[in-house]
Amino acid sequence: MSKFTAKTLSTTIDGNGLVILDSNGQYIYPGLAQAIFDDAIFGPRILKRLQRLFVDHPDGLSESGHDWYFGYLVCAYTQTHFGIKNLLNYPSVTKELFYFVSHNSQIRRKLAC
Repeated sequence: MSKFTAKTLSTTIDGNGLVILDSNGQYIYPGLAQAIFDDAIFGPRILKRLQRLFVDHPDGLSESGHDWYFGYLVCAYTQTHFGIKNLLNYPSVTKELFYFVSHNSQIRRKLAC
């Protein structure tokens, strides 16, 4: 018989509108990766970074590198839009961003052009 583990989840919205979920002490930011990608300034930067990564890593990208691939852009975005210099648990956002861009066929088509 499996054990049931209860997790607490609380939602906070900071003064600038950033939604923060606290799941047992781990902060996650729903929709932030999508917002960064959709941003007029940071979206093209992500595509440029992704294109460069594919050139540098022709064998493919590793999931374990997601924070290295996109950490700077996530932190720059949150500092620019929310005034947050050091986003707690930013790897949760870089991981979501990595999955979004690496599994999206429309993005791959944009990069192929």
